Amino acid sequence: MRKRLRSTIKWSGTVLTVLLLVVWVGSAWWACTLFLPTSLLASVMSGQIYVEWREPVSVHWSQVQWVGPYRASTQFAWWFARQTFSTPGGSITTSTSVPLWSLVCLSALPTTWIWYRDRRRAPGLCAKCGYDLRGADHAVCPECGAAAPKALKAES
Repeated sequence: MRKRLRSTIKWSGTVLTVLLLVVWVGSAWWACTLFLPTSLLASVMSGQIYVEWREPVSVHWSQVQWVGPYRASTQFAWWFARQTFSTPGGSITTSTSVPLWSLVCLSALPTTWIWYRDRRRAPGLCAKCGYDLRGADHAVCPECGAAAPKALKAES
């Protein structure tokens, strides 16, 4: 069960990382926007996810518009940003942008670590630390204390 779960996490993380990477690179040329009039705007453009909302938030699902993909024309964003300002009508507007590279890193780092931990060792090496156990007659690895593979015990 644990092996199946690790495999599922490993492959899901890989797919998520590749999709985020494609969206990040593609957002340099193309943008998409989800627009709810009077309250919410969410868009992927210029290497970032940009969200803007007005308070009080009023969501009318019948007015949801999806715009895109369209040609992105702004400069590529590399860092986080947050801005709050008041509009002449008295409402408060807040905008936040999160660079997509940060989401790529958030999915790629743990996925890479799981792939690294699950790599296979060559025959005759300790499965835990990689110490060469060929020719040794130990029941445990002298380097890390892990049990030696059964095949090596039988050869001795």
